[in-house]
Amino acid sequence: MRPARIVLSRKAGFDLQATSRALNGLPAQSVARPGPWGNPFSVDAVAAETGLDRDAAQAEAVDRHRRWLLGEFEADRAPPSGDDIRAKLGGKNLACWCRAGTPCHVDNLLALANP
Repeated sequence: MRPARIVLSRKAGFDLQATSRALNGLPAQSVARPGPWGNPFSVDAVAAETGLDRDAAQAEAVDRHRRWLLGEFEADRAPPSGDDIRAKLGGKNLACWCRAGTPCHVDNLLALANP
């Protein structure tokens, strides 16, 4: 099974691990903020800096995250190493709050964790 992206939910009864196992049998890991896997580039900060609308700012924040992971963009913290990403996130479904169908940093992490 190929790991996938899961959208976190605040609905009563939501169980990330149960949702993940039902999806494809794999365990899940939240990579939302706060935490070491969260995107250091918030949509609001990117929108304020660039003047982009929210959709474009979200896409830009995700692209900055990708470039940050590759060492091409700086943030307030160092990016995790590729080895660390593969060791800790490989083979897991990854979850964030971004709406389904929108750009999300989870896609960057999934690509690096599961080459």
